[in-house]
Amino acid sequence: MSNKAKINQVILLIVDDVKSSQFFHLLERGTLPNLKQLADTGTSCKYCITSFPSVTFPCYPNIVTGAYSGYYPEEGSGIPAYHWVARTDPPTIKKRLPFIRNYSVGTHIAKIGSDLADNVKTIFEQAGDGNFLSSLNIVYRGSYIVPPYEFNTESVFKNIEKAYNSPEEFFDNKEIPTITVGYVPKTDSLLHEKGFDHPEYIQELIKVDRCVGSLMNVLKKRGYYDSTAICLISDHGNYKAKNVYDLEPFFEKKGLVPYNPKKKEGDFDASFGSVGHFNFPGETWHHHPSINQMRHFSPTATTKELDLFQMLWEIPGVKLMYYRDDKNSSKKGKIHIQRKDEKTGKICTAYIEYKGMGSTLETKYTYEDDDIFGYENSERAQQLLDDKFHSIDDWLSGTYDIDFPLLIDQIPRYFKNPRSSDILVSTLGKYCMNYEHGETKNEHLYSHDLAIKESMTVPLIIGGSEDIPHLQIDFCKTTDIVPTLLKLLGHSPHKSVVGKDLFR
Repeated sequence: MSNKAKINQVILLIVDDVKSSQFFHLLERGTLPNLKQLADTGTSCKYCITSFPSVTFPCYPNIVTGAYSGYYPEEGSGIPAYHWVARTDPPTIKKRLPFIRNYSVGTHIAKIGSDLADNVKTIFEQAGDGNFLSSLNIVYRGSYIVPPYEFNTESVFKNIEKAYNSPEEFFDNKEIPTITVGYVPKTDSLLHEKGFDHPEYIQELIKVDRCVGSLMNVLKKRGYYDSTAICLISDHGNYKAKNVYDLEPFFEKKGLVPYNPKKKEGDFDASFGSVGHFNFPGETWHHHPSINQMRHFSPTATTKELDLFQMLWEIPGVKLMYYRDDKNSSKKGKIHIQRKDEKTGKICTAYIEYKGMGSTLETKYTYEDDDIFGYENSERAQQLLDDKFHSIDDWLSGTYDIDFPLLIDQIPRYFKNPRSSDILVSTLGKYCMNYEHGETKNEHLYSHDLAIKESMTVPLIIGGSEDIPHLQIDFCKTTDIVPTLLKLLGHSPHKSVVGKDLFR
């Protein structure tokens, strides 16, 4: 399992909510000098593609595991999205209705380790024996977690520095950590509240750079720099929506009551930024509904039958819709996709077929009249429109620099998960709804969740030790990070890992 490794430690820094184009603009302008030093002497990538939906969950845990959402009883992560309803396949019928998971709630975040399920492993769990440290890293399974004494960027880095200056404060054997993961969330809150173009957001990125510089100095002073790989990545990018919209009155007029499992009532559950996740009951709330059941739905507050598909098209700005086929299994199936022409109202139909699981998953994209995602306009992507199945790396190489990168691979991984929604819709950024579980929460225009390249493309830097190759990688995916860092340490990744070693 282990080979002789020149690099003895890795530090993975996940900075929330940073799009690649802005990051590298700041880097090349000299605004982030310490990170530029790491990039110039190590490896960097401007087109590192994250998971879909491009939200902290699932994007962040997928970085730390090297795997994606899937049919988690057999393969993949149990976390399909930031919000989900705890349904199983086959359904588990209980008196208590399925709960709603919402990672905005602190007690729910504490459940992430168990939510991942057992068929994926964190980077710590894949690395054998050793000291493993998490500094505010909430995907910490298999490591010693150090909560920050203050909830800010400096505190995250100070804890990492302390582990190198005084490891005895964390570990009985008084040795420094082999793997450290630090998570910086402040950039995300500033993005939503202020925007990516606001001075406070940019200053926070500058603060991250200063903290990286301080950490580099500590490593050099302690004699660890030459044997340490420092990796910086973000979980997702971002965008600015054109409008906000209050959805509460819309659902009230339709007679739909929000799902409340404690009260054992409700017709639907939804979370909706610019991408909307909609859950409906089938035979019961334990069951996913069939397509026919969604076409003939009876809401609680009215006797009028609803076609849920038609209803969702009536939401202002909805342009895309995805839903699973009734005959799908974990190893084979089809996803239905529709796109609405805003001017004519015409609805075009396409399909994603899938076969296999995990790293062997292959997908095929076909359409009836028009190419829904515009792949025909790209010479590389066009080659994948051949009515054949393709791997995740085929889709990556064909779509990494255009809108909807990697999406044909990602959609089936989402819908395979029994915890995923019944219908996904997207406004493509025309509207941001800020709607969660029956309430419109705010009026934020700055967000992330879409499959557009600005939200799906994140920066990647790996530097530090002179043993890091000096490369500018054309493209990669965020799940490539775990196998790459493990290989630097001389370890092989777990079988669940979908990513590949970038240096092989």
